[in-house]
Amino acid sequence: MKKLIFISLLIFSITSCKKCDPTNAIGGIVIEDAIVRVIGYEEGENFITESTDFDKLIEVSFDGGINYKPVDFSKYSVMSLQTTASCSSGYYRAVVANKSQQTVNYTVTITECPTCQNTSTINNWVLTKIVPNFYVESYNIVRQ
Repeated sequence: MKKLIFISLLIFSITSCKKCDPTNAIGGIVIEDAIVRVIGYEEGENFITESTDFDKLIEVSFDGGINYKPVDFSKYSVMSLQTTASCSSGYYRAVVANKSQQTVNYTVTITECPTCQNTSTINNWVLTKIVPNFYVESYNIVRQ
């Protein structure tokens, strides 16, 4: 009888709890392990291919945020897309460039967990492989 109760409780706990995983990941041409920092507040959608495109200092770290240096726009581009989500959320940030159509798309997919009621607004800055400045940019936010 004890085994039957234990098995019933185990099955109930497995089937009744849907786990939420608020992890972060990247895709497309986003540079892994790059942390972008913008000196001065800037919100919204941004596609930056040259330092003169933007009136704020944009820096990048490749060592977990220990050291920062200005972005080398001869090698990289920078994009941002502001989102608001619950304080327990995971973000999948993907930038896809289409050479034949001369477009670049930045999509942020948000997985929101119901573990808190507060919200957080972030700018989702990413460093990408270099994208020509004449590409037409587009932005998408997907909620899961």
